Amino acid sequence: MLVTAETDAGEYEPICIDLDGTFVKTDLMLEMLLKAAGQHWAVLLTAPVWLTHGKAYFKQELAKRCTLDIAHLPFDEELRSYLKRQRERGHRLVLATAADRKIAEAIAAEAGIIDEVIASDGITNLKGETKARVLEDRFGNRGFIYVGNDRCDLPIWRKAKEAVVVNASSYVTRAAAAATTVRETFAARESSLVQLLKAMRTYQWAKNILVFIAPLTALVLWEPAIALASLVIFFAFCATASGVYIINDLLDLDSDRQHPRKRYRPFASGKLPLQYGLYGPILVSIGIIFGSIVSSECGLAIVTYAVLSIAYSVSLKKKPLIDVFVLASLYSLRLLTGGLATDVSVSTWLLSFSSFLFLALAFLKRTAELAALRSEEKRKVSGRGYGASDLSMLKVMGVACSFVSSLVLALYIDSTTARTIYANPNVLWGIVPLILFWQCRLWLSTARGRMHDDPIVYAAKDRISWLIFGLIMVIFGIANLDGIPWG
Repeated sequence: MLVTAETDAGEYEPICIDLDGTFVKTDLMLEMLLKAAGQHWAVLLTAPVWLTHGKAYFKQELAKRCTLDIAHLPFDEELRSYLKRQRERGHRLVLATAADRKIAEAIAAEAGIIDEVIASDGITNLKGETKARVLEDRFGNRGFIYVGNDRCDLPIWRKAKEAVVVNASSYVTRAAAAATTVRETFAARESSLVQLLKAMRTYQWAKNILVFIAPLTALVLWEPAIALASLVIFFAFCATASGVYIINDLLDLDSDRQHPRKRYRPFASGKLPLQYGLYGPILVSIGIIFGSIVSSECGLAIVTYAVLSIAYSVSLKKKPLIDVFVLASLYSLRLLTGGLATDVSVSTWLLSFSSFLFLALAFLKRTAELAALRSEEKRKVSGRGYGASDLSMLKVMGVACSFVSSLVLALYIDSTTARTIYANPNVLWGIVPLILFWQCRLWLSTARGRMHDDPIVYAAKDRISWLIFGLIMVIFGIANLDGIPWG
């Protein structure tokens, strides 16, 4: 245990502040484990050995092997402002935490208002009863005010003159009131279920509608067995994608916290405890099981999707151009798996058209990020391989892919294949300008700074996009009155 800085008794009792879940809205031990494992994967093998020496030793070893981005940690700003006012009144502020000394001192220095640090030292884990004894010895029984948030803080509140309760459950709030006088209460804990659903990004499930394209274009989607297989594979992708999003958010904590919008995500903002990250691999496993129920090939496709998505999150997203091609392939994989699930062959024409379309959407997504970057006068996207100077080139490549996708569609409509399949093939020409108009509209929205989501998610919320898709389906139906599409 470390105690730094000596204090003299004054008119006001010192305010002792817990760190994890209180002064900062996160679990620093889990943050360090994630960061250390990301930097040195062998940490996962040695971590169990460290734990045999106790939690204090475990935290110390983690602190030696990783450097947290202290400046961007999710501090409780409302609490920090309150503590600053109390310090101005005459209270000394003491950071009393079970975190390791190295991390505690770094956070105290960043906060700029802490007068004293009491922390774990590699031998003593300063938590619960242990912290209560140390603070009582240091300041006397009822000689300090304690700021905490969890059940393990109850023994400390029983020794404290007053309590400040932060981000606590209703049970902890009531128990603190029973233990001592509650001086202030901050930010009741938000529903973890609501935050978990946000972390799963259920709105992104719109992308998985792509699995219905192959059976829809083959006019077999309405058959009960086909419809059931399509729905199962749809939910397989939804579960897998949500699991990957959770894993991605855990891996991207630092870069997300530097992003103007992503810093509000559940894990980055500290609204959802890091322990809920376990739902990531659970959801991925559920997705693989669902895919395998349809067929072993679909199960393998879901595994491929999960591996490729995680590889993208870990490193591929940092590789210029490789990242957009991987994103496009993830779209195509959904389409191909939809065909596998329903025994519908995806033609070369459909695959060619969709590949250029998805590549255009991937470029569009990166362009939107870089446009936002330029508006904030930053030179490089955190966690990405692009800088603001790449914006014009990405636009050129993306717009080119948009026009090529429409060209492929036009060539198909003019092909012998289309003439032999469709009852009214000439009607299909109406789809070409609609598809091109839709993509040009997305590019214009991006140029105007309105593209804040994935392009497909943006389209799912856009009324004009729905109108265009509706018109395409009408044209498609008229052209196919007596035939089957896309052979």
